[in-house]
Amino acid sequence: MERSARSPRVPGNRPHSIGRLKLAGVLAALLAAIGAAPVAAQDDDSQLCGRAHASPEAIALAQRGLTLTQQRRLDEAEKDLDHAVEIDPSFAEAIANRANFWTVVHNRERAIADANRAVEVDPACPAAYFVRAGAALHLGRYDQAIADYDKVLQLRPQAGATIYGARGYVYHRKGDEARAIADYNEQLKLVPDDVGTLLNRGDALRNKGDMQAAGADYSQAIKLAPANAGGWKGRGMIRLMTQDPKGAVADLDEAIRLDPNDSNAHLNRGVALGFLNEHRRALADYGETIRLNPKHPLAYVNRGMELNALGDRAAAIASIQRAMEIEPNYLPAVESLKKIGAPGERDKRTAQAGRPPSQDEVVACMAPTADINLPEGAIKRVIAACTVLIKSGGGDNEGRATAFLQRGSMYRRLGKFELALADFTESLRYKANSADAYTGRGNAHRGLGQLDAAIADHSEAIRLKPDFVMAYSNRGNVYSDKKDYQHAIADYDEALKHNPHYAAALYNRGIARADSGDKDGAIADYREALKLRPGMKQAADALKELGVKP
Repeated sequence: MERSARSPRVPGNRPHSIGRLKLAGVLAALLAAIGAAPVAAQDDDSQLCGRAHASPEAIALAQRGLTLTQQRRLDEAEKDLDHAVEIDPSFAEAIANRANFWTVVHNRERAIADANRAVEVDPACPAAYFVRAGAALHLGRYDQAIADYDKVLQLRPQAGATIYGARGYVYHRKGDEARAIADYNEQLKLVPDDVGTLLNRGDALRNKGDMQAAGADYSQAIKLAPANAGGWKGRGMIRLMTQDPKGAVADLDEAIRLDPNDSNAHLNRGVALGFLNEHRRALADYGETIRLNPKHPLAYVNRGMELNALGDRAAAIASIQRAMEIEPNYLPAVESLKKIGAPGERDKRTAQAGRPPSQDEVVACMAPTADINLPEGAIKRVIAACTVLIKSGGGDNEGRATAFLQRGSMYRRLGKFELALADFTESLRYKANSADAYTGRGNAHRGLGQLDAAIADHSEAIRLKPDFVMAYSNRGNVYSDKKDYQHAIADYDEALKHNPHYAAALYNRGIARADSGDKDGAIADYREALKLRPGMKQAADALKELGVKP
């Protein structure tokens, strides 16, 4: 496979969540902390965790506190659990349930303190060990977590269908992939369709270098749960690492469709696109990674290498240096700077820069056009002029921001939304408070079907410029796409409050009203839009569709 000259880095997947956990009795109920459903109690549970000697009131409060914890009615849960422990300070089940409560509210030290207390009053209480293991895992105390899961298995051998997966996850986090895989194997013998464990075993196998087996696990997870982004992301990673970038892009496309806010999925797809020499699409993915996770140093490094491949060495160096600001002496950044040459060597920069732009090219790029019907040839001429300016390596930050903004706007008009997204992101790098660039990028996100990201960008544009009519109208369009007509109409109203003569907002509000069942309101909006812009064919056609005359 042909590869480009640079060497983008690929991050590892984050561990997947533990698979759906099941366990009998009170121990099962405590799994609320990690999202499992409780299972009906077994006959011998009446003797567990001190319940045989506890008062009926304390038992009732402990059970209700656990249920309230599961329902996330946390203030009520805390009161019930405190009261249960106050009534019977030696009731291990109540103390363990309160430890579980502390885990749910992310106070792991208090969870461990209560679990320790429950173990002291009843060393045979499996729930206390289970909850303490979960808290220890989150605190990075892996040996403690493993020992506690071992103890649960000793006390309740029938709990294997839960504990093997959980203990395997701890081994995985500890870096002991061989033991993790062994536990995942045991878990999958008991629960073959446990998607979470399949994904986790796939990660462990990948880390061990068994790409074929890892890919098989991810494929099985996709078969069992095609709406789970984890399988697509994991298999995309395997395809990327086995030099199948086209397959990687296909899998990561689906992962991002299912979970558009996964920054690592965007970064991995950027790497795959880079291998395919689709530099601008790769740049767009790195921009999205940075939007989702502004302190992701690898995204800045990879973005820098793509910028260098596109001939913008100055921007490349700036991006890589940003990675080093986030993480000083970051090795991928150091290596990348060595590859493209240290900053400050003006002669090398000049040699790599493109030719200086002509005056006509400067005017063509830097003079914004409001003509919505610009011919395709004229659009391409603006793109070409802006490309010359960008590649020249000159200009101040304001000028470079404008050049990227203009070219992004032209790419969007051509429907090249990935390229537009990359350019709007670059514009924001040179001018971080540009409302125009944010609403432009919002339009690019909308073109790519990334509606939540589009709303976020239009909202930022409005925050920066509260009277920005176009941003309100653009955000209204996204809400209409989401069929959230109430918010859409509110945005169009706001646009028209600032500019009552904005025909596009009237027309778009008419569409939202029509789609929400307000035919009369739609007719009024379409007619008003036609008054303001008599040649607006879309409004006239919309009136005809409603069976009325313009």
